[in-house]
This record gives sequence, C-alpha cells and structure tokens, in this order.
Amino acid sequence: MRFDRQASVIGMMEWFAGQDIPVLPIHGVANGCCTCGDAECASPGKHPISSMVPHGVKDATTDVKAIRRWHRKCPDMNYAVATEGLAVIDCDSKEALRAFRSGYHPPPTFTVKTSRGFHFYYRGEMPARNAARSKLDVKSGPGCYVVGPCSMHASGAIYALWEDEPMADLPQNVATITERRDDPPEAGGGGPIPVGLRNSTMTQFAGYMHAKGVSQPAVLETLKTLNRTMSEKPLPDREVRQIARSVSRYPVKALPQIIPFSEIPEERLDFLWYPYICLGTLGLLDGDPGDGKSQLCVWLCARLSRGDKLPNGDRFEPANCFLFNFEDLPGAVIRKRLEANGADLSRVFIQSRQFQLTAEMVEWMDGEIAEKKPRLVILDPIQAFMSGVDGNSNIDVREFMSRLGEIAMNRKCAIICVRHFGKGAQDKAMKKGLGSTDFVGISRNQFGLARRSDGPRGFIVFHMKTNFEGGLSMLFKMGDADGRIGEQPEISFEKFTDITADDFFAGEVVPRGPDQDEREVAKEYLLEALAGGPKAAAVLKSQGEARAISASTLDRARKELGITTAKQGKIWNWSLPPE
Repeated sequence: MRFDRQASVIGMMEWFAGQDIPVLPIHGVANGCCTCGDAECASPGKHPISSMVPHGVKDATTDVKAIRRWHRKCPDMNYAVATEGLAVIDCDSKEALRAFRSGYHPPPTFTVKTSRGFHFYYRGEMPARNAARSKLDVKSGPGCYVVGPCSMHASGAIYALWEDEPMADLPQNVATITERRDDPPEAGGGGPIPVGLRNSTMTQFAGYMHAKGVSQPAVLETLKTLNRTMSEKPLPDREVRQIARSVSRYPVKALPQIIPFSEIPEERLDFLWYPYICLGTLGLLDGDPGDGKSQLCVWLCARLSRGDKLPNGDRFEPANCFLFNFEDLPGAVIRKRLEANGADLSRVFIQSRQFQLTAEMVEWMDGEIAEKKPRLVILDPIQAFMSGVDGNSNIDVREFMSRLGEIAMNRKCAIICVRHFGKGAQDKAMKKGLGSTDFVGISRNQFGLARRSDGPRGFIVFHMKTNFEGGLSMLFKMGDADGRIGEQPEISFEKFTDITADDFFAGEVVPRGPDQDEREVAKEYLLEALAGGPKAAAVLKSQGEARAISASTLDRARKELGITTAKQGKIWNWSLPPE
C-alpha cells in the first residue's frame, strides 16, 4: 500500500488538536529544498509559513477548521507541534539515545523517529535548552515547537510515529536534564521544595506576582530568594531568570476597582422578546426528551430570521440565529423543521461538525458571533458541549456558564442552553434539570417545557425563573406532518395561560418506565457508540448524560453487555467484547 503523506499529515494534525495540543504549518521539502523558495535556507522544512501564521508559534491552534484550511492551501507542507504544556526530548544520535535511556530510565511515552534520532513527548514543562547534553535538545514551554510526525526531513526521511503510547507525565528526574553538569552549586539549599517541583513552584509563584503587577526585576529577585532559601537543591540562576522572563510575556489583567453607584452609567434592558428573552443574557430551556424542546428552538429561530412579531412582543428587523444541535440530523430533520415553520434559511446557522467548548473553542465561538452577529444562540443540549466539565460540580458549571454569559453580554445576544430533566423528584420545578444547581443560578431566565395534558398535540412552556419580570406560561400546538415522506410539523402559538410550572408538575410521576427499560436504552446507546471501536469512558458518560442516561445506569448496562475496560495512561476506555 502506498504511503499517503498528505493524508497522514492532516490526520496527525487533527489528532494532536484532539489532544488539545496546538499545531502550526511549516514549510515542506521538495527535491531536497525548502518550499520557501530560498535555495540557501538555513532551516529547510522546519520554519513557519509566515503567510499563514504571521506570528509563528504564537498562531498555533487546535481549531480543526483552521488546520484544514492550511492544508488545503498548501497540501505538501510540513507541520510543527507547539510545546506549551509539553516537554520533548530530542535525541539526535544513537549515543545520545543510549545516554538518555541509561541515565534517566524514561517511562514509555509517545515517540517519533526523526532523521537521526528520536523525539520523546511528555506532558509537563521544563526549561528549554539546546545542547542540554551532547546531541540532546529539550523543547518545552511557550515559544518552542518540534517538527511533527509524517513531516518530511530535508534528507527525504519521514518523521515516523515510532511508539504510539499515551503521552506520559514528565518524570521528575527527566525534568532535571537541563541542569548542566558544570553549573556551580547555588548557595543555600535544604528547603522543603523537592527537586522535581522547583520549576512548577517558581512558575506559579512568579505568575501570582506578575498578576499582581509586580515588575519583572522585583519578580526575579523574589524568585532568587525563594530558590536559595526554600529549594532542596537550588536551581541555577540562569533558569530562575528564564522563568521570570517567560511569565512576564503574559498580559496582566486589570484588577477590579471599587466604585460608587454614582459613577455607574444608567442602562436599559434590551428585550428580544419581552419579558422572556433579554439580549446580553444567558438562559436555560429544560424538559424531557421528545416533548418539544428542539421544536420550540426551531420555531424561535424561524420567527427571528423573518423578523416576525413574537406573541405580545415588539416588531424587529430579521435577525441571524445560531442553532447548534448535536442530536438531530441537520438536513433530514432540522432543515425540514425550519422550512415547515417558514424560516429564512440564510439567517439560521448550524455547526459543520461536533465540537466541544474548550477554552479555545469558546474563543472561536465568540469570534463567529462577533462576525455573524446572531441575536440568538442555542446550544442543544448543553451537556454535549461540556468536554472535561463535571456537570454536577457547582464550581465547574459556574466557570463554564460564566464564560458563555460573558459572550452574551459582550456581543449583545441571547444564549439559551437546552437541558434534559433529571429522574429524581424535586420540590420545585426549576430544580428538575440535570446537573448542578448553578446552571439555574447563573442563568438570567429559565424555561421549562412539557407535553400538553389537555388533549391537543403540542407543549406548554413555563417561565420558571427570571431576574427581570416573569411572563405567563404559553401553550403551543404542533401541526400534522407525514414523517414517512420526511415532513416535519409546523409549530404555532395558541394562547397564554396562568398555569404555573410548580402546579403542573406537582405530584407528577414521570412516565419513564421501569429501571430495566432505562437499561435497555443505555444498552442500545452503548452498542451504537462502540460500534466503531473503543471510546473513553468519560466521553461515553458525558454523551450519555446528554441523553438523560445516568452514569450508574450506564455502568449496569456495560456489565450486562460484557463490555471490556482497559486503561491507557490515565484514560479508561470501553470496547465491545470480542465476538
């Protein structure tokens, strides 16, 4: 089988991005020469393509959309892996490799074969240094990068993936490799900071002082004193200076000021739909699966896209909407719903692929909102976007939701997060949604939705919580549609009602069926999710929670199916049993 280097390069770049490790495009090699066009290039196949990344490694990203754009523009390029959060040991000869292995006994980790040696990847940072040992370089921290696997060396050799192991954490003894043997011992020592924690401790302390506005010279002098008096074995002064310089590159956030309300300018609330949706705010929409939450979201987007007056609302200009939905088919279901409700399809936007709202992707979404200026952004369901966030942790949820709230406020749009109801009985309807109570606490508006119980096909929407003014509950009808030919129903507002959510749900027994039925749903989900191969247990549980399947039910279903578990590094993976 012929090796397809172009496909391998884009595949590896996307793999690194999936590991939250940024990459950047660098020039490739053609006929032994760098594609930059300089016949005398001093670093062929190893320097950034400035037309794509004008700031070099600072423009490295995990945004797959940008990565694919780079690759389409320059399919023969090489790429580099940014080392912020990583330490890469570059052994450039057999002698250096033997010395590294015999002197440091490194654990198995992700390893790449280079033209003359190997790259050993570790999670963690240490001072970067060329020639830390004979024919051994260390690339680590912001500002550094290494050529990625599947790139081409000037010699024509391919950087090859040698050991496909999970990246190990940086061992304490390897972290000392940049200490030169001829460094004179620093005065002091015998303190409580052990050798393996000196760099991280100094960096954290320097970061704290830098955030407080302490000048770099003062940070350096303080670090020197801390190093001399508190380290078990003090670092060389040059490494302390490097830490102080590295931390000083980061911008300092302005500290808050305490000011009187006489200096606070008066503002007016700007309602998208009075009194239900206010621009600049974050809201929730809770309900059981299949009762109509996504239908209501489509109805809202359709009305806003045409500039139609909402019930008891004011007239407005047609507006853009973002409808991020991971559960329904975009072309076969969501588009049909929008068409049934008369939407202007050019004003309603959806994601091209699934994504997780990591810190970088939050910035990406903020940029897309700034560019397309939607008045409404819907995340359906919110749990599907929360990679690495514990939905039951008040701290995690508050931090995650606060970032969304800031975007809504800064971009003058309304963001609505959709959740499923949980199984447990609650004393108040507003507590029925899955996850931490801080979902409700940080939202300015909360809606509840349930299937109508008065006969007509449709749903009722409750305004359960608001920081402004409460609105009446609303009854919606769902029109007829022939699903066999792909039709979707039209949604129409019927009337306001004074039924409250607490009265509606009082004494309700949610018809979810016996535990065994829930387990069957969980089994079907696992069989479908694992059909393509092993997956991380944490990802399965997160996506299961987004489908209202609890972690405990998922575990019971796993055991009944005989699903196997295996640990790779720190990650537990689940896979279907062998047939």
